[in-house]
Amino acid sequence: MSEALTLSTPGSSAPAPARAQGDHVVIDGVSIGFDEIFNRNLVNLKKAAEYKEAFFAAKPYPHIVFDGLFNPRLLDLVLADFEKLKFSEWRRYDNSNELKRGSAPKTRLGAASQLYFNAIYSGEFVEFIEAVTGIEGLVTDPALYAGGLHDIPPGGKFSMHIDFNQHSVTKLDNRLVFITYLNRDWKPEYGGDLELWDLETRECVDRVVPEFGRTVMFYQSAKSLHGHPNPVDAPNGRHRRSAAAYFYSNGRSDGDENDFHSTLFPTQALSNETERARNLAKYLLPPAAFDAARKLKSLIGK
Repeated sequence: MSEALTLSTPGSSAPAPARAQGDHVVIDGVSIGFDEIFNRNLVNLKKAAEYKEAFFAAKPYPHIVFDGLFNPRLLDLVLADFEKLKFSEWRRYDNSNELKRGSAPKTRLGAASQLYFNAIYSGEFVEFIEAVTGIEGLVTDPALYAGGLHDIPPGGKFSMHIDFNQHSVTKLDNRLVFITYLNRDWKPEYGGDLELWDLETRECVDRVVPEFGRTVMFYQSAKSLHGHPNPVDAPNGRHRRSAAAYFYSNGRSDGDENDFHSTLFPTQALSNETERARNLAKYLLPPAAFDAARKLKSLIGK
């Protein structure tokens, strides 16, 4: 990972206060002030010009990495929310290109997770993101289609891919992805690094170790080839976990393609037409349909 693109908080390693002052919320006995959810020493319009320069200077396409952007007490609570989701609230992906699961759209997440997503989709935060990226009129997605909580089990991966270019329901243009990692003491040898590739050379140009409290944001276009192709191999069966959100716009003027497509895997063709159709259907249909199909298949096989 390029250190020049990692923006961290001065003194971020200092211990957090035991209790928040002023207006605050208490989740599972942990008190967090509303003005402590994200670090306003980093999230402000004065700093945005500095970040904008780093964002567009990054290779192979515009991106930026932050450390210490969010209150670690909040992120610990978000991590705990993974265990609270029911089986039916996860959307599962298991094919030659991906082995992972993500929270289903419109899932009622835990209080901490909802607080996190409310914060990054707030007017103040969206204004900051617009200033960093230069994209005006960003639209959020509270239903978290394709976003939400993401979980990669041991052996899990996500092959190099280009994300869907339009929201499956609103058809708004996908412009940015914003990911915060939740893995304490994660080491590069555990696998699961986010790799950013040059589409033409098919080579990795930058990588992000998914360490706790690290956030990456990158531009979405037909050239934004990324993924974590190296399977997760962490000790004690640990999972790689993150919270992901997308930002959209009503139209785009950067010359990128307008025809709808779901997730593309240009470096590894799907094994057959059936699997290609299955990948598209998972993007468009509710997860309950696939849970029912899986159960039916297991009953038939008995």
